[in-house]
Amino acid sequence: MILFLDYDGVLHPDPCPDTRRLFENARRLAKVLDAFPEVGIVLSTSWRNVHPENELLDPLPETLRARVLGITPKFSEFSATAALVPYRRQAECEQWLHTHEMADSQWWALDDRAYWFAPYCENLIRCDASCGFDERVSARLTSALTVARKRIAGGVDLILA
Repeated sequence: MILFLDYDGVLHPDPCPDTRRLFENARRLAKVLDAFPEVGIVLSTSWRNVHPENELLDPLPETLRARVLGITPKFSEFSATAALVPYRRQAECEQWLHTHEMADSQWWALDDRAYWFAPYCENLIRCDASCGFDERVSARLTSALTVARKRIAGGVDLILA
């Protein structure tokens, strides 16, 4: 299972003028993922456009850092399908999956910008930019990962509400 992770509006509010609040939600995310060791993280944050990979990892807690499998390609680095051209972030996520031969993997994107994904994209777990990864989003991610785990194990197929 793959989790594409944005920073701004997810791990901290966006905008975040108080730098003391940067990455304030990272530990909450780490706590959720503790119960799901099979989840790998791919960084899809816009920070990748201005920071080298090692700097992208530095602010993350070690438990999240250890899960990072890579970084999505920039939209300008590949040719997206016509259907995904308007939905840059989703195209970047799907390109990463294709490049790493994981196109059939269960995946989600934690992001605050729904317009970067196709309408009703089931893989998007949207955060409110003003607070980021809060308890509501935490519960939704936990539910999605639990359902996926059951599907993979051949358990009951449930529909998320």
